[in-house]
Amino acid sequence: MQYNLTVAILGAGSEVGQLIAQKIALKYPLLLMDNSEEKLNQVKELVVKNHPTAQVEMVVCSKDASWEGDIIIIAADQIGEQEAIATKINEVTTCKTVIQIKQASSDTVTLQNILPYSKFISVDWAITAAIVEGNDESSLSITGEIVQLCGLKPIFKKSLI
Repeated sequence: MQYNLTVAILGAGSEVGQLIAQKIALKYPLLLMDNSEEKLNQVKELVVKNHPTAQVEMVVCSKDASWEGDIIIIAADQIGEQEAIATKINEVTTCKTVIQIKQASSDTVTLQNILPYSKFISVDWAITAAIVEGNDESSLSITGEIVQLCGLKPIFKKSLI
């Protein structure tokens, strides 16, 4: 039996967060969270406009979104913001898939140390492909599907993280 996994996108107002929300909205129920209420409203309006049947909710707290979500995507642009989010959600991510989206051109550090009990996946996001790294097969598979839905080719890298 398969059920719909709910995806929480933290940093939904970022360029990558908006893209992911648009591309996966018909496949997954979404919880959108962003520090900017204006951006959050814009993302929700855009998703609902393009996909009227999509299940989309706005959440103002990253911890609440992570508690309710089955898959958590950290898509904030700045590493400082990503680290702050990871610190806030640490206690509610045990055994959950947490996907950190990093720009492939940056030297962004991994959040694995902050989220040691999650099924952590690191994604180096580029224009046509994404390097997907982690050690949980199920989480790697889900992440690969999300990357493909976004129009990128997933390149899986074996990891010890």
